[in-house]
Amino acid sequence: MIKQKEKHAFRPHIAGGVCGWQKPLIIVLIVLFGLGLFALGFWTSTHYLSSMEGPATSDNMYYNAALITPEAKLAELSDEGFTRRLFNEFTAMDAGLKKPGTQVHMVFWSGAGNHGNALNLVDTINYYVSKEGSVNKCIWAAGVNSSLQNSSFIAMNREAWYERAYPVDGNTAVFGTVRPDVAPVTPEQADAIWGLYSRRYAGQAALFKEATGKSVEVWCYVLGAKAKRIFYMNEFPELERLEAEGSLNVHFAKSADADWTEPSDWTEGTVNHPPALQ
Repeated sequence: MIKQKEKHAFRPHIAGGVCGWQKPLIIVLIVLFGLGLFALGFWTSTHYLSSMEGPATSDNMYYNAALITPEAKLAELSDEGFTRRLFNEFTAMDAGLKKPGTQVHMVFWSGAGNHGNALNLVDTINYYVSKEGSVNKCIWAAGVNSSLQNSSFIAMNREAWYERAYPVDGNTAVFGTVRPDVAPVTPEQADAIWGLYSRRYAGQAALFKEATGKSVEVWCYVLGAKAKRIFYMNEFPELERLEAEGSLNVHFAKSADADWTEPSDWTEGTVNHPPALQ
């Protein structure tokens, strides 16, 4: 009687690997897969870089830095309607700013070392809990708190006015990317652009007074500010005008650590502003 061979004797040996003819195929597939990943990575990186270096649009981080002319921006900011635009942006971010009864505060700063003090005051007032139950809201030129910025201020920064005002060999470094500027900007134009923006920011006080029924409280950190810089050239005249209308009350810090709840830490009224440096 012939003994029947066991079935597994006729099967390919798979326990320890693959058949010999399969090994080259697997190697080829692995190589092709690796080449595919490399090609995808190369295309992604070059596509990303080309989009960053190409013509600026509103969809990328550079906004229209190389395309917006200073003349066009000055015309945009010269329109008094820009003040209402800012008001709409700020109140869209915090509707409480236009609620009747809200006490709106606005912060201004100029001069070395005053920026941080101004921002600290913004957050201090916004987190202040009044014993009388009154609602206090504080803003600055960039937004409704120290970190959340309004869209027009973001656009101003992306347009890189001061960076473009001081090019090197005809090129401007915008957020780390060097590019030629097809719409050159002078330092005087950069000052005028930011000055007009700041004036429009200050002008919101009349709209806040109208909306809330309360005069705006304005807090200024301007010790050491220069007479020819934006505060005294642009914001201060607007504050004087609005003060005369009754839209706001102005306070000037006597020191860097002035406490907004301590009247003795401040001088009152535009007539009592600190002396500007020449």
